[in-house]
Amino acid sequence: MAAATATAITLTFGLAACGGSDSKNKDGLGTTGGFAPKDRKPLPVLSGTTLDGAKLDLSAYKGKVVVMNVWASWCDSCQAEAPYLEHAYEAFKAQGVQFVGIDARDNDGQGQAFVKDQQITYPNLVDGADSALLSKLAGIVSLGSVPSTLIIDRNGALAWRALMPVTYSELSAALAPVVAES
Repeated sequence: MAAATATAITLTFGLAACGGSDSKNKDGLGTTGGFAPKDRKPLPVLSGTTLDGAKLDLSAYKGKVVVMNVWASWCDSCQAEAPYLEHAYEAFKAQGVQFVGIDARDNDGQGQAFVKDQQITYPNLVDGADSALLSKLAGIVSLGSVPSTLIIDRNGALAWRALMPVTYSELSAALAPVVAES
């Protein structure tokens, strides 16, 4: 119990993101924020291979709210927030919310072990060594640090982002109004 409380407190106060050697696009690190519907910009459509070898094209989720989380297996903050993300997925999937992870900077074995250990049940795209998926998100998420979490509205536009670890309560508070939009 004490360990869980300490983890929650650490995340609540904005545990520093895991970082990396890539110095591109670090504006906004450590922040969260939402965008009014009139100020939202469409996200590029991402597609690729999941950790289980399936093909996934995010355009298949058109009309749904999508939560996208960028993570890496070696990232302590990603490990700490993973249970919160899975809990939010379970809580919101009946309301038509789809979660998708993007595994950054891992080999497939590391990513598969992380998903199994963390009991993550939603699909996770693999971003290869060329960072092709994250490069498409330049200006939206940090290319130099993980984790980052995005909420994409039913029209495919960015409604909210966290360029830091999130807790269940932070994510559900940001997600509920987007889900309620018609």
